[in-house]
Amino acid sequence: MRPHTEPFDNKKDALLLAGDQAIGQKGHGRGLYWVLLAAYILFLVYRGWSGCDENVSPWRWSGVNRFLGWIVGLALASLRQFAYFVPVGVLTAMAICRRPKQGRRLLFEALALFMAATFTIVACSPEIVRLWPAWISAGLVFPLLGGLFGVWAGATWLRGWRARLVFPLKVALLLFLPILCLGVLVWLSLEAKPLPLDAVQVTSEEKRRLVSLVRSKDPRSLEEGQTHTLSLTEHDLDVLLAWGLSIGLPSGKAAVDLEPDSASLSLSAGIPFRGGTRYLNLTLAGGAKIRDGTLGMDVQRCTAGSIQIPRWLLDACIPLAASWLNQDSRFKPFVIATREIGIGPGLVDVTYGRVDLPPGYREDFLGSTFLNEEVLVSARVQIAHLLAVVGQVPKPRPTFEACMATVFALARERSVGGDPVVENQAAILALGALLGHSRIEEFLGPVRVEKHDRAARQALFQVLLRGRSDWTRHFCVSAAIALFSNGAVSDAAGLFKEELDAGGGGSGFSFADLLADRAGTVFATYATRDRAAALAMQNRLAGGFQVDDVFPSAEDLPEGIPDARLQQQYGGVGGQAYREMVEEIERRVSQCAAYR
Repeated sequence: MRPHTEPFDNKKDALLLAGDQAIGQKGHGRGLYWVLLAAYILFLVYRGWSGCDENVSPWRWSGVNRFLGWIVGLALASLRQFAYFVPVGVLTAMAICRRPKQGRRLLFEALALFMAATFTIVACSPEIVRLWPAWISAGLVFPLLGGLFGVWAGATWLRGWRARLVFPLKVALLLFLPILCLGVLVWLSLEAKPLPLDAVQVTSEEKRRLVSLVRSKDPRSLEEGQTHTLSLTEHDLDVLLAWGLSIGLPSGKAAVDLEPDSASLSLSAGIPFRGGTRYLNLTLAGGAKIRDGTLGMDVQRCTAGSIQIPRWLLDACIPLAASWLNQDSRFKPFVIATREIGIGPGLVDVTYGRVDLPPGYREDFLGSTFLNEEVLVSARVQIAHLLAVVGQVPKPRPTFEACMATVFALARERSVGGDPVVENQAAILALGALLGHSRIEEFLGPVRVEKHDRAARQALFQVLLRGRSDWTRHFCVSAAIALFSNGAVSDAAGLFKEELDAGGGGSGFSFADLLADRAGTVFATYATRDRAAALAMQNRLAGGFQVDDVFPSAEDLPEGIPDARLQQQYGGVGGQAYREMVEEIERRVSQCAAYR
């Protein structure tokens, strides 16, 4: 080996170099790093093909706090991607870099950067294959940053003890500056007053009209090669935005302005800040196009509060955002089905073909935070158990109390050595599928149906709650929806069902049904809040209970209210009299013994 002729900074560097030379003389020092690097890249490739990453579902949040939680979830997911690829850079640097003169050292470090980037792209090959022929991928940004950071860390380690001691200070400074800049940007983007946007009134009639319009253009009704064109006005889009914000951000307002080949969106949302409220005022202007099943976006202007995002930054970030949407499994089927997006003055036309959702799409869209395999397996066990119990006693008809006691007794038994929250989730899913609606069962995967189970299923579908089977279905379906998403979405689904009924041909708006929906949502929340609450609910229900414990009296609440009377007597959804009825429903539910 060529002798080292440079003077050493200290004895420790001399000893380190001597150790490196000794390892090199044995012929396996750097070779070991290459072996470890190859093995780790194979692990990352396997991880990519097996789809180990979890999706962060938009249905898991509502309200400002949950929205911020969703943002934090996305940030943590990005941080995980970064961290996974740091070892790629470290091992590459250890395998390539040397300790020669300054000029050659920089050359080796540059080579290590190039090789780490190449290895990162190879490790991300599953994503690249899924995106091909699109070459820009938002999914490559954090892996590349992680690999480059690893090269920096590995090269610093090889430079000696002085460089290693200074390295943590450099990393701290590197983290502090972006955090400081982000804090300044957040402060400047929040304003004292909201944008002067006119609030659009979302009436029951408007909801029914939009639902009827969308249903008339159902993409599932199309044959291969056929298309539908859905036309929405500015007012339609404003109503849809206000409807969505009423679930997630009740204080938020939004408006759309449509021009030839471009559209602008204005959004204002209140953010709790230092004991008060400041407003995130966001405006976007640009257009979107679909070509060969790929979404392209052109954002010409973006402002957040008093900050106007530079155009060069938009040009750099928007392609990454479009790439993220194009590769996201939840939106990709709709992007592929869309043929054309036409934006004109006051109108947007979307032409699309048949949409075929892949197996497991619903579970993927709702996210895997709840629908993990443990819950699904336990839910199938609960369904089979309840069917077996009911099938053994054909008469008398099973009661609501008996069904609840049966599933929660099994949940308590299975919680010994297990997770009571998971078992309660499974019990609620079983009730939702058998006593609520069969569509709930679609989320659970295949459940074997025996011939002798059909009678039990029919009997369970007719289980009465305070003498009515429809209240049983409202309660159980709302509880299951609350598990899939959150309480706000579950409540909104129940309210919307009542608004549909209030229209012509429906059974009329029912505050009693609304109480059943709310009781089911609250029940699911309390039964799965944490381990202590889950065990307490099991102990309350497993040995038998009174209906009043989970479902208050609803017989005196108004029902069968047509839309005209709902508007006239209660001021419509959100009117003063309507809010008073909702407060009464909330008061009754909160007094149930199981929810105190």
